Amino acid sequence: MLAGLKPRHLAFVAMGIVVGLGLGLLVTWQAWPVEYYDTDPVDLRQEHKDDYVVMIAAAYAQDGDLNTAVVRLERLGLEDDTQVVLVLFQRYDEAGYIEETRSLARLAHGLGVTDVALLPYVEEPTPTATLIPTPAPTPTEEPTATPTETPAEPTPTSTQAPPEPTSTLAQPPPTPTQTATVPPEDTVTPTVAVDFDYQVVEKSDMGCTSDRDGDYILIHVRDEDDRGVAGVKIVVKGPEVEDFFFTGLKPEIGPGFADYLVTAAGSYTAEVAEGRSQVAQGLAFADDCPAETPHRSWRIVFRRAVR
Repeated sequence: MLAGLKPRHLAFVAMGIVVGLGLGLLVTWQAWPVEYYDTDPVDLRQEHKDDYVVMIAAAYAQDGDLNTAVVRLERLGLEDDTQVVLVLFQRYDEAGYIEETRSLARLAHGLGVTDVALLPYVEEPTPTATLIPTPAPTPTEEPTATPTETPAEPTPTSTQAPPEPTSTLAQPPPTPTQTATVPPEDTVTPTVAVDFDYQVVEKSDMGCTSDRDGDYILIHVRDEDDRGVAGVKIVVKGPEVEDFFFTGLKPEIGPGFADYLVTAAGSYTAEVAEGRSQVAQGLAFADDCPAETPHRSWRIVFRRAVR
């Protein structure tokens, strides 16, 4: 049919088709665009589904209705609801959004996740428990000091000595009595000096290596029986940086293990944020490792003090 048309006519036909398509697109996109109402959650794009999961977690944190939260998650048609909640928890935790992180942690815990990374957000009484041992040593020291006063009962002997100063000079026995009082006071002093809930029992420069993909501070936190403790907050300070993280996020290495990636050269410190902790100082990182073993690491072991 078009074969019998002259080229000039074909040009008009082509121009009409182009103009028609342009007008159709203009009407569709600008004049009367398609609008969606009451779209099912399963039809949302992935980023909108993520936002929807965060809203579900916020609602669950308010009402505690796990059944409703599960039904809402099922409407999204996710392959693994629990895994999506955990991934969002880690993303918001790294970004520093405290409220969203806490809501997602509670939802993940409600879905049956027992990851130790959730504990600081699910079990809030933990910091209070660490404060209880802090005042405890003070009353303990006072009773301990009271027995020291009991040996001072021989002091009446020395009190009787002042009325007869001459005989006191002639008899040296009171002097040993006073010297005997001094050692108990010295024995109490080390007890007072143990003033830390966590002590640094090891600080080792592991040298240069090619086994890791960066410079690391490797932390191990142990209890009084030398067992790893998960969920302990560690604070690392360095050149223009102060960061924190928790033990137990790599259970395949150990429940009390945590590592920190160092991104700038300089001297760093590490300490336990709970209670009173000794500080591991002088963790030096410099660009002095050879090319075949370019990365340095330090190993720090904290042990909880026996009370």
